[in-house]
Formats: sequence, C-alpha cells, structure tokens
Amino acid sequence: MSKLYDKYLYLKNLDNTKIYLIKSGIFYVALEDDALELAEKFNFKLINLNDKIVKCGFPEARLNYYINLLNMLNIKYEVTALDNNTVPKNCNLSLIDNKSFIEKIASLDMNDISYKKSFEILSSLNNEAKEIILNLDNKGK
Repeated sequence: MSKLYDKYLYLKNLDNTKIYLIKSGIFYVALEDDALELAEKFNFKLINLNDKIVKCGFPEARLNYYINLLNMLNIKYEVTALDNNTVPKNCNLSLIDNKSFIEKIASLDMNDISYKKSFEILSSLNNEAKEIILNLDNKGK
C-alpha cells in the first residue's frame, strides 16, 4: 500500500476510536471510516486513494478551523504528520489538550473575588500556560 495508508492502519491499531488527520504535503487527510465520518459532518468530497480506499481532506491553512469544529462536536481526533508522530507547531493545541485550563478561566466569578485571590489565580494560570507552551514546543520537535 502507500505510506499514508500504512500510517493510518498503524494509528487505528493504537486507538480506533479517534479520527486521524494526517499531514501529507500541504493537506490534512483522513482515510476510510475517518474520511466517511468527516465527509458526513463537513460535507467533504470523498476521493479514491485506490479502488478500495477513500480519502478526504483540507488545506493545512484550515487546520485550526476544523479542529475547533471537531472540538465543538466532541469528536475524538489526533493530528499527526505522515513522516512522524509530531504535531505541527502552528496547530492551536491549547483548545485540544488543555480543556481544563480553559474551563478554569471560564469558571471564575469575577464579581466575587478578592485582589489577593485574583493574583493567586492569575499566577497559577500563568504557570499552567508556561507549562502548556513548553509541552507544545516539545510535541512540535
């Protein structure tokens, strides 16, 4: 088969509950069942990879847009590249991997908080944000 399909099978073997978006050239591609689900959800055109396998995809510039849609629909997914398992550095993973961080910020009651407590929360969030950035940098290497 192709490198793309081999990568897809490898990933599905690890976790078949996720949709895998595999960077191939300047596109992110999904295959087989993943492609069928994305085509249904986002009205993507299905293309034959060969006589048995379908694919669909979108340009890399639209990655954050589709990540946000997948998150809103609570669809499990993983973004990877054909040549390795790294996630591209320009991917907005704070929305993917760090939901609890965002939930902490959203749950703050700004009308009922002291200056001392707000400083403690801000300091804690600042430290978490630095850790998130460090983790993203490590994933992108």
